[in-house]
Amino acid sequence: MSMDDRNRRTALAAMFVLPVGMAMASQASAASKGKKPMDMAQRLDVIESKQAITELLYAYARANDRADEALLKSCFWPESTHKHGKFEGKSLDFVGFAFKIVATLKYACHHISNVAVEVQGDRAFSECYYFAQHRRDRKEGGGEEDVFFQGRYLDDLERRNGEWRIIRRRGLSDYTSPPQPAATPYADWPAGQHSEKFPSDDYYRMRQQYMGV
Repeated sequence: MSMDDRNRRTALAAMFVLPVGMAMASQASAASKGKKPMDMAQRLDVIESKQAITELLYAYARANDRADEALLKSCFWPESTHKHGKFEGKSLDFVGFAFKIVATLKYACHHISNVAVEVQGDRAFSECYYFAQHRRDRKEGGGEEDVFFQGRYLDDLERRNGEWRIIRRRGLSDYTSPPQPAATPYADWPAGQHSEKFPSDDYYRMRQQYMGV
């Protein structure tokens, strides 16, 4: 056997041995911390749960942007609690409070990022960052203005009958920009080229077509 053949076989063997070694090391680490190693089904459930929770956080942003009250409510269990800014109470009451604001906006855009999720069975904890823009009528009158927001959402979540929803939310507001006068009124934006609200936005029409409804 040539030296090249031996080198290739050694490299191939290392490729197969490395994942096994990493898995054994991971299990040993878990065992040393008093945690029982997860089997394949449990690992898959954690991955699927993290994806479902991430999509839930995105849905919350979409609900605000499209002023979709039903979608906004569906992110929370009925008894969910909420603390954000001066508001502290039931999440569904916060939805009513927030919807009065987003429904009057000319335009809204909420970005969710830095999503981190921990899962333990039917319970989960998540953190994400948000960045938002609100286009609204100027409070002093005469024209429109843009305001920008940054902060984080800290959520406790529960899974019931296979569905994840938020059971407790702590919203943190880290930055609010001074109102910035808008050079162009929203009404002057080219018709048919920008986002709209529920149910007029193209998202709803195209999704219905996709679902065959």
